[in-house]
Amino acid sequence: MIEFSHVSFSYADRALLKDISFRLEDGQFVGILGPNGGGKSTFLKLALGILKPQSGTLTVTDQVIAYLSQTSGRDDHDFQCTVEELVGMGLIGRKKWFLNRDDKKKVEAALHRFDLYPLRKKLLRELSGGQLQRARLAKTIVADPTLVIFDEPDAGLDEENHHRLVHLINELHQEGKTILFVSHHPHDLEEADAIYFIEDGEILSYQHELERGHHHVSL
Repeated sequence: MIEFSHVSFSYADRALLKDISFRLEDGQFVGILGPNGGGKSTFLKLALGILKPQSGTLTVTDQVIAYLSQTSGRDDHDFQCTVEELVGMGLIGRKKWFLNRDDKKKVEAALHRFDLYPLRKKLLRELSGGQLQRARLAKTIVADPTLVIFDEPDAGLDEENHHRLVHLINELHQEGKTILFVSHHPHDLEEADAIYFIEDGEILSYQHELERGHHHVSL
């Protein structure tokens, strides 16, 4: 569960978030929409613990959190590792430097799940954009997180891979994962339990704003 209670955050005298209250329940799928510069990035950094509220309270309870960002293209393609090695990195932490037998089974299962097993020995630079993002998603979920935060993970993908990624995210929710999905596309969030719109540092109910005739939220 993540709960913002009257959270505000400013930088260089600019209010990036203004008195935000928001709650994400365990097992819920919540979508976030909004224009660039509206406060979405600050909202996510607070949820991930990268930033701390300057006022109000933020509570995150008993969650193993995973995060998948936008496709980053060149940086990932130039990283010298195989698909299998990248997925295995999702199980490496500060107290764990190598994979045991059970870990290797988890990696293999993730590779099969995302149709990556035939590509497991390929270097990242040999992958298409869609294949690379599937590999990054496999790395994200291999440790079986309870909460997965997606920050426009379909950016830059072609239509086929876009729909495939959204389908995989919906599958994760159906399996009981808590999902926070930031997107520029309302149709990506058709299976969300709730959708919010962040603009000018404020968080609004997407459906409520549409019903009030505020069509600016339709992007």
